[in-house]
Amino acid sequence: MGRLTGLKTLVTGGNTGIGRAVALAYAREGADVTIAWFDNPRAAEATVKAIVKLGRKAIAVRADVTDERQVDALFAAHKKYFGRLDVLVNNAGIQKSQPIDKMSVADWDRMIAVHLRGAFLCGRAAAKAMKPRKSGRIITVCSQLGYIGRGDYTAYSAAKAGLIGFTRALAKEMAPFGILVNGVSPGLVDTGFDPLPEKAKRDHAAALPLKRLGTPGDMTPSFVFLASAESRYFCGQLLHPNGGEIMP
Repeated sequence: MGRLTGLKTLVTGGNTGIGRAVALAYAREGADVTIAWFDNPRAAEATVKAIVKLGRKAIAVRADVTDERQVDALFAAHKKYFGRLDVLVNNAGIQKSQPIDKMSVADWDRMIAVHLRGAFLCGRAAAKAMKPRKSGRIITVCSQLGYIGRGDYTAYSAAKAGLIGFTRALAKEMAPFGILVNGVSPGLVDTGFDPLPEKAKRDHAAALPLKRLGTPGDMTPSFVFLASAESRYFCGQLLHPNGGEIMP
């Protein structure tokens, strides 16, 4: 407890799944949290209430991370309420299983935009907020599929591979300003939102060395560590909580 005491954090896609788990974990460790969300307002409201119940401050701001004006408004709202930004978690993302010969250009463009354009716009806003203070953390949510790919997930795999490169490049750019950029590449996590059929999930779990899918709670220690002072010598690194599926 208390590893993030007093930190002001912003988690995109923070109302459900891994993002919600990270937001709550940060609050339990003493951080205040801005939740950025795009749909499911009830989940955003419930997450804010849960954080407040933990004794921390929280706000929820609706924002499409692909829209420059909405991202700017998101970071302005965070600054107005919390004064500074210590940690950004670039978590907002979408998934869609789709054979490439049935994929529309619009579907491809939206997948790339949410993950890559979103990470760029939020990363740029965070850099502007953090550079004058010469301090901060930017954490990107990547994926094992950025390394190994998966059939019917070409757009998602390409977007996540791009995020891996983005994370490493941004880490080199931000390091001279005291800003540490790292990422987390989860394996298949049972969030209740994954489009895979239940049988596919069971088969996937059976093939893992640990014989089970990950949970959002399995992911949060990596995010807490990368946000904390304990990660002070981590730069451009990807942590891999994936049950042993890949061992980079």
